[in-house]
Amino acid sequence: MIRHLAILILAVSSISGMARAQLFPPEHRNWEVELFGGASFLGESFHETPAVIGSVQTSRQVGLRYASGYQFGGRVNTSQWRYWGASVEYGMSNQPLTFTNLSPSVPSLSASQSIHRFAYEILYYPMDKRHRLRPYGFAGPGVALFYVHGDSKERAAQLGIRLNDPWKFSFHWGGGVKYLLRDHAAMGFQFSDAISGVPHYGLPEVQRQSQAGFKPDGLLHNWRVGISFIYQWSQY
Repeated sequence: MIRHLAILILAVSSISGMARAQLFPPEHRNWEVELFGGASFLGESFHETPAVIGSVQTSRQVGLRYASGYQFGGRVNTSQWRYWGASVEYGMSNQPLTFTNLSPSVPSLSASQSIHRFAYEILYYPMDKRHRLRPYGFAGPGVALFYVHGDSKERAAQLGIRLNDPWKFSFHWGGGVKYLLRDHAAMGFQFSDAISGVPHYGLPEVQRQSQAGFKPDGLLHNWRVGISFIYQWSQY
């Protein structure tokens, strides 16, 4: 009798659990920790830089090329509203750079570099938390540190060129999608653009005699794509 009663209790509990899962399926939670990785692209640009050679005033086209690199980082997201959310992000990308035509004596200069980005973003979700597949768009301000590695600074110094690590304000925008794998766990895909001014790296804006010079102008677009693993929870 006791055995049959135990089996009956287990069966009722299982049915109740299945019914509850159907009535209350898992949904995206209010808070998220997101770890991401992917690729980062910046491209190449050319900058007209004034030059004074003796008593002659002229100009040179200085090239700046960024190699494609990897990126990784993390975000803390909150979506306590039905369609809106917010995110704080840190990301790092490996982005080697090459200057060309800096001066007559330095036709090319390569340097290893890491770009560290910090951003605060507002997110919009067209679908609420009950949808497993949840696309979104986002935009927000940020800052970027263009960090030239020490060995590259030393090599540049041997050529008479001093490089520093500039900060630039940036604007981030993009979109992505999140898919709820199970309760508390999701995966995501995101593409984005971080727009900033071109960094000067401490170089003078006018080239004098044989010294290096670089006058940055225009905007820099840092395109990024990545996938992420997300842990979600709720606070009541």
